[in-house]
Amino acid sequence: STVLESKSVEWLAGWPIPTLLCSTEAVPLRGGPHLRVHLHLHRSRGTAPHAVQRTSIKCTKHKACSGRQETVVITDMNYYPVAPYHFDLSGTAFGKLAKPGRNDELRHAGIIDIQFTRVPCEFPGLKVGFHVEEGSNAVYMAILVEYENGDGDVVQVDLMESGRGRRGGGGGRWTRMRESWGSIWRLDSNHRLQAPFSLRIRNESGKTLVARNVIPKNWRPNTFYRSIVQYS
Repeated sequence: STVLESKSVEWLAGWPIPTLLCSTEAVPLRGGPHLRVHLHLHRSRGTAPHAVQRTSIKCTKHKACSGRQETVVITDMNYYPVAPYHFDLSGTAFGKLAKPGRNDELRHAGIIDIQFTRVPCEFPGLKVGFHVEEGSNAVYMAILVEYENGDGDVVQVDLMESGRGRRGGGGGRWTRMRESWGSIWRLDSNHRLQAPFSLRIRNESGKTLVARNVIPKNWRPNTFYRSIVQYS
C-alpha cells in the first residue's frame, strides 16, 4: 500500500476507546478493542466512504513519537477544510503513538505529522454480518454490512425476497439496494417485503458473496444477523 503523509493530526478530548470494527461509520459495533479516528479527506469522491477503513499510522517527527505503527479504524468523514489529510484521534489513540511514559507530552503537542497507509480488514473466525437498522418495516429495509474481510469497500448490496411471496412481490429475483450512507444500504419497496431475505454483496475488487436467507422470516429492527459467508 502507498504510504501517505498527513500534515494535520489532532486529538479530541473526552473520546473513549469504543469497540469498533472496520465495517461502518460512526456506529457502535460488536468486536475487539480498536481505536477510533475521524478522517477529514479532501479529495473528490462524490460521496462519503462506503465503509470504514482500517489504517496503519505512525509519527516520527515529534521527539515524543515512538515510530511504531498503530492500527486505527476510520469511523466517520468530515469535509471541513483542515488539511488534505486530517485525522481526529481520541486521546488514548493519540497517546499510543508516543514513547513509553510520554503520551501526555505528545497529546499536548496538539497537531502533529504522521505517516499512514490503508491495511486490509481481518476478522479471524467471524463471518459477514448484517444489522437491520432501526426504522425498517414491511416496505422499507435498511441494512448495515459488518465484518467483511479484505481491503475493498462494499459497492453494491442486493436483496432477494422469499419466493413464496404474493403475486407482484420480489420473490426469486434480486433487487438493488441504494447506498444510504457509509455501509448502510436501503430498499424502499412498493409492496410488503416477504421474508426471509437473502443478501448479495459486492466489493470494489469485484468479489461477490451471497448470504442465503440470512434475514429470517421473524426479523426485527435493530437486530444483528450473522451469515455463514466471508471473503477469503
